[in-house]
Amino acid sequence: MGAGAAGGARSAGPDHTVRSAAPRGRRTAPRPSGPAHRGNIMSRSYEQTCHIARALDVLGERWTLLIVRELALGPRRYGDLLSSLPGMGTSLLAARLKHLEQYDVVRRTVLPGPGRAAAYELGDRGTALTPLLASLVDWGEGIGPPPPEYTDRAAWSVLAMRLTSPGEAADFDTVTELVVQEETLWLQGDGERVRLETGPAPVKPGLRLTCGKATLYALAQGRMTVDDAVASGELVVEGDPDRARLFFELFNLPNSARTNSR
Repeated sequence: MGAGAAGGARSAGPDHTVRSAAPRGRRTAPRPSGPAHRGNIMSRSYEQTCHIARALDVLGERWTLLIVRELALGPRRYGDLLSSLPGMGTSLLAARLKHLEQYDVVRRTVLPGPGRAAAYELGDRGTALTPLLASLVDWGEGIGPPPPEYTDRAAWSVLAMRLTSPGEAADFDTVTELVVQEETLWLQGDGERVRLETGPAPVKPGLRLTCGKATLYALAQGRMTVDDAVASGELVVEGDPDRARLFFELFNLPNSARTNSR
């Protein structure tokens, strides 16, 4: 009898690796089933009835909340979502999205316009995470400024401005387009919430603000006024200057949230 038989029979798996079967007389534990154990990424659960633990079963894996963050900026095609999360990898993103779909954190949609491109957006349970994201913005701000070599996108700061804005910001119904260096975003309040998406506004904006990242951060932190930024040429306002001033009164950032800007 060969050495393999002594430790239990061995068989080749679908990837042609050789796996040892459990020795005779010993029973293997059944693999847990249920949503928290489906797929390759959420195979571990805290297995606790605590609501925090159960929420972390769904949201606690690395990259998961960053997917939610990106979709809080509006529906995204798979390729665009992947490019906004460098270092994640396509197979991991696909697995995370599949997992989050099971809980209605994300869902599939179709973008308007020619081609009707397939995309992902936040589901109802994903949209319900908005207060959590706002709390994470406040909590993360207390960590201190990030190292200068970290990836920096204006969209993340604009999202933070929207997440932490007061309730009356929802009444800011002017379609506002922000052009911040190579990034373009737009937002508009509808009386109940503020819609924020990447890309050009779908209609002619009533207000367009063009500036660099450093100027955006200075305006959002109250370190620079709209009038001073316009006078220095660091901000171009197309539309009502009073609406521009109101915009930065409603949508702002803590003074210490951004000290490194490029």
